[in-house]
Order: sequence, then structure tokens, then C-alpha cells
Amino acid sequence: MIALGAGFFIFLLIGVPIAFVFGISALIAVWSADLPLVVIAHRFYAGLNDFTLMAIPFFLLAGMLMDEGGLSKRIIDFAHALLGWVTGSLLMVSVIASTVIAAMSGSGSADTAVVSAVMQPELKRRNYNVDFSAALIATAGTLAQIIPPSMMLVLIGVLNNLSIGALFLAGIIPGLLVVPGLLFLAWWHARSGGEQYRATESFSLAKLGSTFLYAVPALSLGVIVSGGIFSGMFTPTEAAAVAVLYTILIGKFVYGDLRLSVIPGIILKAGGFTAGIMILVGGATVFNWLMAVEGLPDMVAGWLQATVSSPWTFLLIVNIFLMIFGMPMESIAMVLLLSPVVIQAGIGYGLDPIHVATVFVFNSVIGMITPPFGGTLFVAAIVAKRPISAVTRHIYWPWAVMTVVLLLITYIPELVLALPRTAGFLK
Repeated sequence: MIALGAGFFIFLLIGVPIAFVFGISALIAVWSADLPLVVIAHRFYAGLNDFTLMAIPFFLLAGMLMDEGGLSKRIIDFAHALLGWVTGSLLMVSVIASTVIAAMSGSGSADTAVVSAVMQPELKRRNYNVDFSAALIATAGTLAQIIPPSMMLVLIGVLNNLSIGALFLAGIIPGLLVVPGLLFLAWWHARSGGEQYRATESFSLAKLGSTFLYAVPALSLGVIVSGGIFSGMFTPTEAAAVAVLYTILIGKFVYGDLRLSVIPGIILKAGGFTAGIMILVGGATVFNWLMAVEGLPDMVAGWLQATVSSPWTFLLIVNIFLMIFGMPMESIAMVLLLSPVVIQAGIGYGLDPIHVATVFVFNSVIGMITPPFGGTLFVAAIVAKRPISAVTRHIYWPWAVMTVVLLLITYIPELVLALPRTAGFLK
């Protein structure tokens, strides 16, 4: 255990990529314990030998194809027709579009990139505060990691042997609770921001109707994916594959924006992202197996139960710890490294593992907008062509909205468990 922990922190501190930190630390621990090195390859393969993990490359591919095939653009056009007549309309459109696309993409970074690429030119043309806009879009983009089909929910479910369907349903209400807060921030910022935030067009029922009709094929993707999973028609992996096929058909034959010649390049790009994630998953599987062999999860759970008597105090400690840990660590790595320990400890307190897993993922989502390594924060800043420090100065109020929702779902478990229980996933 000493070799495993020392190797992890030393390599992390000297800047070794986290994907390799897991594997190298495990290699040192296995070698120092005089175990056969083949055990690393065996556990690495076992961690990836899960059919559900195939959902990740398919959802990534579907998200990229949505952008290339024009599905994202039609959703944003509809959101603009819906809200373009109110003060701060472009900010609100960004939030709504991010939320809708979140229900289809499964990737916070992809969601942020798509909405930023479409909205930032118009935001700049209208003289909106680009830094605040980027911070707001970065926050709204994280909803793709809590609203199904979330790649992070798939990972935490596979890693901890939890129902993916239950986790998907558990993430809906927490994700939607964020939206009113972000819309209020957009309105509040625009209210005192100057004339450039005033509406430039009047509401048109005809335009709303026409953009809605154009957006129906794109919007139907979310219905097909979520409806198929929750009805039992598809597994999450099958739903992801269906999403790819549907996106290609709609992008090519309905909207006509998708060129078949670009699909191989998009597949390669999605494959590259997937390879990075799978190296993380495989390495973390070996690392977590060694921690389990050493009894670390049981030791942590036992120590917490001896020290902290209340499950609510335990959840507060977990939230504070994960909030701090999420600043320097990439969110997926945090799920892979810490979720087995936290969820097992939560079960010891009598907490529902679906509740604990959802709270954990929401903490990881907040980590995507906290410096110095906030993933969606960097994407939004890059697309906006602004320094990350300038965008970070405007992240505090969006962060506050996310933190309030985190406290709500932490201490009102029914906000998380109501839908899975209604659907029969929980007793």
C-alpha cells in the first residue's frame, strides 16, 4: 500500500499524465509485492471487458455528428426563436441550447464546444461580455455529464456495479434544477449590462413554429435514446449505437448538412478521445483492485463510521473533500479513483448507492468549472479566444448556483431517487 500511494502522489506531483499515473503506480506496487506482472495485464483487460463501456465511443461519436450534421444548429435556432425577444436573450439561448444538447451528447466538453462555436460570434457582434458568456456556457455545458446519457454516469455505474438506467433517471432532476439558476444569472447580468443586452427582435409565433418543425428531427434524438433506455427497449450501449445511426440519417437525408466524406475523420477523432478514456479506465481498474486487496475501502469506511456518526455529516465531509479534490484533478479520473471508496463508505451509513453516486458525479461536474483544470472552462475560453484567467473571474456566481443544487440533492435524497423509484429501479 505504501508503494502504491507513494508512487501515485509522486508521479502526480511531477506532472505525469493521470492516465499513466494509475498504471505506473500499480506496476511499482505489484513489483514491490513480488506479484507476477501478468496480473496487471489481466486486471487492465478485465476492467475494459464490459459491454456497457461501448456506450462511451458511440455517444462521443453521436455528439460530434450532431454538430457536423446540423442537428445542434437547429436546436439553437429553435431556442433563439423561443427566447430571442427577452433581455439577455443570447445568454438564455446558450443555457437552453446547452441543456437540450446535453440530453443527447453525453459529453460536457463537446456540448460546451458546440454551443460556444455557434453562439460566441453573435455574442461578440452584439457586444455582450464575452468572458461572462464563456463562464455561463461552460457551466451549462457541464449538464451533459449529469443529464442522461451521461458518459460519467456510465463510468461510475460500470465501476461500482450500479444500474445505468437508475443512474440516468437519478441525474435528470439535479441537472434540470441548475437551469433556472443559470437563466436567472443571465437575466440579472443583462439587466444591468447596458443597451446591448436589450431584445433586438419581437416574439414571432410563426418563427417559433417553423424553427420547432425544423428542430423536431433533432429533438427526437433525445426522446429515442432516453425513451429506449427507460422502456427497456435498448441497453445504454444499444441506445448509443442507435443515436449514431439516427444522427447520420437525419444529418444526411433530412438536413442535408452531413457529408459522408467527413465521417471517417470524425470516427478517428472519437476513437482518439475514447482511447484516452479507456487507458484511464483500465489503469484505474488495476489501481482500485490493488486498493481493494489491501483493504483500503474497508479501512476508510471503518474509520469514518468510528469518527463520524451522522450520515449527513459524512455527506458534508465528502462534498467538501470532493470540491477541493476536483480543482486539481480531472473529473473522470476522480470518479475512477475515489468513487468506489466513497460509495462503499456511504452504504455503511445506510445511504442508497444511487444517491451517493449521483452526488459524487455532481461534485465531479462542478470540478469541470473550477480552476486550475476545469475542463469545460478551458474549452469555453479557447473557443471564445479569451485568457482562462479572464473567464475564471466570472465563474463564481455560476459556481454558486451549482453548489446550491449540490446541497439540495445531498440533503433531499428524493430529488435524486424519486424518478428511479417511480420507474421501478429502486424499492
